[in-house]
Amino acid sequence: MPFLFTWVCELLQSLENDINRRRGKRGEQAIVDDWFARYRRELDDDLTDKCALLSTLLIERRTDRVFGIKEKTLQPKIARACGLGPSRLKELSRWTVPGSDLDLAECAEAILEQTPNVRNPVVTVEEIDGLLHALAAKNSFSAPSVRASGKPSTEAPSSKHDEPLETLFRRLSAREAKWATRLILKSYLPVIVPERLVYARCHRLLPTIMKIHDDFTVATRLLEQGRSRVTFGEIEIEDLPRLLKPQIGVKVGRQTWIKGRSIKHCLEMGKGFMSVEEKMDGEYCQIHVDLSKGSNCIQIFSKSGKDSTQDKKRLHSAIKSSLGLGTPSCKIKHCCILEGEVVVYSDREQRILSFDKLRKHISRSGRYIGNNEDSQAHDWEHLMVVYYDILRVDDESLLNVRHSARFSRLSKLVQCQTGRAALVQRQIINFSSRVAAEDLKAAFASSIVRRDEGLVLKPDEPYFSFGRSKRRYASCCVKLKKGYIKGMGEVGDLAVVSGRYCPTRAKMLKMPTAKYTHFYLGCLTNKEAIERWGAKPEFTIVNEVEVSATMMDTLRRTWFTETVPLGHDKAPILSVTAGISQGRKITMAFTQPAVFEMTCFSFHKESNTAFWSLRFPYVSKIHSDRTFKDCLTFQELQSLAEEEVNRPEEEDSQELTHWIEALERAEPKKRKAALQESQWSETAGSTSESQTRTPQSDDEQSPIRPAHTGTIADSAVRAGLPTPPTSSAVQMGSSPAERRLTRQSPRKRHIESLSGSPRPVKSRRKETEIIDLTSPTLSNSQRSQRQPLEDITSAPSSQVNVPTPTGGDAKDITSPIVPPPPASPTLANRSSDRNQRSSAASCEYAGGICALANAHVLLSPCIANMPLLTEDLLPAHGVSRVFTDVPSWVDSLQAAQTGATRRRPRRLVLVERHRSEATSAFLREIEARPLRGRSGRAEVVLAYDWRLLEAITEEERRHLRGGDGGTRQTRRTGANGEELWRKYYFGCIDGARDG
Repeated sequence: MPFLFTWVCELLQSLENDINRRRGKRGEQAIVDDWFARYRRELDDDLTDKCALLSTLLIERRTDRVFGIKEKTLQPKIARACGLGPSRLKELSRWTVPGSDLDLAECAEAILEQTPNVRNPVVTVEEIDGLLHALAAKNSFSAPSVRASGKPSTEAPSSKHDEPLETLFRRLSAREAKWATRLILKSYLPVIVPERLVYARCHRLLPTIMKIHDDFTVATRLLEQGRSRVTFGEIEIEDLPRLLKPQIGVKVGRQTWIKGRSIKHCLEMGKGFMSVEEKMDGEYCQIHVDLSKGSNCIQIFSKSGKDSTQDKKRLHSAIKSSLGLGTPSCKIKHCCILEGEVVVYSDREQRILSFDKLRKHISRSGRYIGNNEDSQAHDWEHLMVVYYDILRVDDESLLNVRHSARFSRLSKLVQCQTGRAALVQRQIINFSSRVAAEDLKAAFASSIVRRDEGLVLKPDEPYFSFGRSKRRYASCCVKLKKGYIKGMGEVGDLAVVSGRYCPTRAKMLKMPTAKYTHFYLGCLTNKEAIERWGAKPEFTIVNEVEVSATMMDTLRRTWFTETVPLGHDKAPILSVTAGISQGRKITMAFTQPAVFEMTCFSFHKESNTAFWSLRFPYVSKIHSDRTFKDCLTFQELQSLAEEEVNRPEEEDSQELTHWIEALERAEPKKRKAALQESQWSETAGSTSESQTRTPQSDDEQSPIRPAHTGTIADSAVRAGLPTPPTSSAVQMGSSPAERRLTRQSPRKRHIESLSGSPRPVKSRRKETEIIDLTSPTLSNSQRSQRQPLEDITSAPSSQVNVPTPTGGDAKDITSPIVPPPPASPTLANRSSDRNQRSSAASCEYAGGICALANAHVLLSPCIANMPLLTEDLLPAHGVSRVFTDVPSWVDSLQAAQTGATRRRPRRLVLVERHRSEATSAFLREIEARPLRGRSGRAEVVLAYDWRLLEAITEEERRHLRGGDGGTRQTRRTGANGEELWRKYYFGCIDGARDG
């Protein structure tokens, strides 16, 4: 019987459930194995269409099918199929709401769960595959073979065009509708079906067959034909290359490509003699030549597998002349398959042009797309092919032949012609030699100086290993680019001026309440006007980027901004081109842009864009101590790109030496680091939290020196790291930092900000001394509008170093102390035993030894409404005396000092160090109403960055005893240590300075 679609949904749902499961994950291999074992009989049935099944499971492989359907166009089709009214249509469109944690597929599932369809005949995989194939056949961007297989339609476009889809949705169950929606959208994300595992479970020979014939139809037909042969089941994988040859007209699969993260990493992956080739900045092409077809003997496949013969018709003449087709000098008798790169060559400049020039010469399904801002294709520009491999010559397959022999055959076959056809430039390096590292460094540095894209390292091995070699990286090609190496390819700082939400990306990040998943980077175009006259900032948006889950969490905890519509008085002016927005309308802007330190592989001009932007950009750091004024301006970015892209006339020996030294410095110090193969963008994201706190780590290493005297305005933001000022009025007991002050010589008291020296910004501009992050004149209502990217209380699992808050502290908090916010579902789910363990007077980690014991805490207005502080950190340490206004805090301390208790209260002022101007104004307010001791003399008060609470929490958790729940911390160690407090010290307030 045909294979039911609900069985496929069962596998997909199991994979998604495993992704969302926090504990006891089964793993994709166990799930796939169980599913294939359960339906093995149905899978092996003659009526099951294996090609349709693979096309359904691995939808991303069917690049030949283009449906032209996105979420916004599919939603009305589902609505018509389900007969939805206005209210239920609103439910279906919930996926558009940021932070909803829903995509269109889940909304469709919810609709059909409420009102299920009448049970109709079950839907099969074959039916859905046929419907999708017919849909793709009507799209002009589908492959020619797909378009040719469709029935010609004489009907005018109308709603009847959607009838097959609507009829399908009327027959589906809720779960089937969910996965059918994602199938039509050609993305099962967050589920990624393991491709090689599916091949292996379908048939043990299928993974190898797919390497030789990268086409579901051809591969499954070979399996069906082989089943009738008695000896087919006895064929070993190693024998397939001898029995199967690459077929003309069927794309050969590509080799495995690995990114080289360092010179050492490349050396460990290579073996013996390696072909080190120049990486061309063009489009991959696999060229099939069949002389039996006469003038139409050329067929070209792109990297995705789509037939692009007609799109690259301007290349045909270069291929024919370089191979001598139709001439006596042609060395091809019947057919051949070659690999190469398509580039644009300029006869006037005598060089290969950049990648973005290709769109003027290569059409997409007969249309030239994205070249509205490009110059016309000049007569002196034309397509060129650079050959680098050959896979078949006549009846001989070369897949099992070593690379050196293949390249030798290729060089004899190709007739190089300047500007038309060439062999790739390469050199041979013996990776077993002692000087291999030096040779590879020199080759790579020379590539960087020439402004090439990079290098490709190929072993002298067969095109595919076919399981014969036991070497881990057998037959693998290594890409080595400057951007792959840590610390190289850095561009500088760019401002985050706007963002957008993608429900699928939110699911990949596992951040259901995220408001933004993609961010737009902008460059100032009027920096001088801002500095001289305070003009409204004007940005040109140059890129859109994503960030990792770790970086997103860091952003949410450290970046507080206000989102306003474009055109609002507070909104900057944004300029965006069609090539950047990709049809999406930007409707909002951030009033206080975050700062991303960006890295990219090179620069290019996006489609329909006249300026340079970052190519393959990723975020390497998030800087919370910088503003948009410190970022690269638009002109600086363009100058940087021009310098990077334009090839020098001569190779500079000094620049070559510089890059060789840079490569040596970039080498990992541990073998473990060199073997890392994961995406560097993910690695950068995983370390972003520590990177964003770089100024703090720098502070620890700075020498301690006395503070200089000065005014409040002078010390708002300064370079250097002085020690906190001393005072004879400071007594033991307030904090470890204050205890240290009593041992130092007395000095004139003042307020001093210790924000640390600003790190050099790679924007090639003069450093800004004063960083104005916020205005001190904001009203309380304006401050309350500033929220992180998502509500901190709504996603406790993503917090770093955040303890579980207790519920027993709220009853002790009375006005003017911060009132407890409304109980959230997160707090309601806390376990009761933890609440019993804590009290308002005791820390749940260190008890009476807590560094915050008996503390009277004053929060600056910038952080007064942070749930992370008021609901989590402070209650967890038993701190109930939390204030947001200076008079109440001073009165509370005065009362405690004159009371009967002998225990001196700890006074603690917490501020946001990155909002220097507002914080300085707040400290002036404290100075105007000084805290006085029992003698009536004004006392020194120290201010700390609020992140001190996170550090204290982590330190006290680390000192917890495993058995009795006690602590190893003492009054001098752990969170009570001086170094921890000094790290987050901001400044001191001395009310006696003016008196």
